[in-house]
Amino acid sequence: MGLYYDDQQYRQMSQGTPSSSLINDILDSVKGEATGVDFYGRLAEAAPTPQMREDLLRIRQDEHDHFQMFSQLYTQLTGTQPVFQITPVQFHSFRQGLQMAYRDELEDYEKYRNFYLMTHDQTLRDIFFRPFSDEIKHAVRIGFMETSLR
Repeated sequence: MGLYYDDQQYRQMSQGTPSSSLINDILDSVKGEATGVDFYGRLAEAAPTPQMREDLLRIRQDEHDHFQMFSQLYTQLTGTQPVFQITPVQFHSFRQGLQMAYRDELEDYEKYRNFYLMTHDQTLRDIFFRPFSDEIKHAVRIGFMETSLR
């Protein structure tokens, strides 16, 4: 079901025993953000203008920051470093890459927004607030880039 937690899961988190669902969702976020770092680095290399390259590198830095936050949270909750592999996102043109990025950013925005709204744990809300707000900013920036290519 993703990043939704019921009262039993909240009680487990509050008592220091995070649910396996929470752990899996955080690990998925670690992997997703690591994938984003790779993707935006390659998309920036394909950018047709210096401004687009700079904007994509800024997004890449945000994704890296999110990756670090989720990795740290995972380690705090489990006592172990996250173990994962990314599958690089393939795109055949810069425009296609932007379209893929736009859809992904909106999906991540909704995922993190829903998590933020559904959890009662203030620490988790604080951690998910930044990605929640950054993802919509990224979608707007990417949408502007895609429109400017027309």
